[in-house]
Amino acid sequence: MIAFLQQYGSQLLLKTWEQLYISAISLALGMLVAVPLGIILTRFLKTAKVVIGLASMLQTIPSLALLALMIPILGIGKLPAIVALFIYSLLPILRNTYLGM
Repeated sequence: MIAFLQQYGSQLLLKTWEQLYISAISLALGMLVAVPLGIILTRFLKTAKVVIGLASMLQTIPSLALLALMIPILGIGKLPAIVALFIYSLLPILRNTYLGM
């Protein structure tokens, strides 16, 4: 274990930081979209059901399937991961904002 950490410790830290960076970007984008949308939806109840239903539908798509759909469009790299995590962050933030208001 110590030999592994000595050999790959710097790469492990770099990849950990990269994952945290991707997650933070996705969460920030999700908050920028879902919080204002949740506040706006409190005024339009019929529209809220449709939008939250759509977000729920997107949540049911398996992550590998979502990435497989996005790779031809967005390519391989960090962007498809950020978009997928953004999509998965929308429903909890949107629903909690809507219910909290």
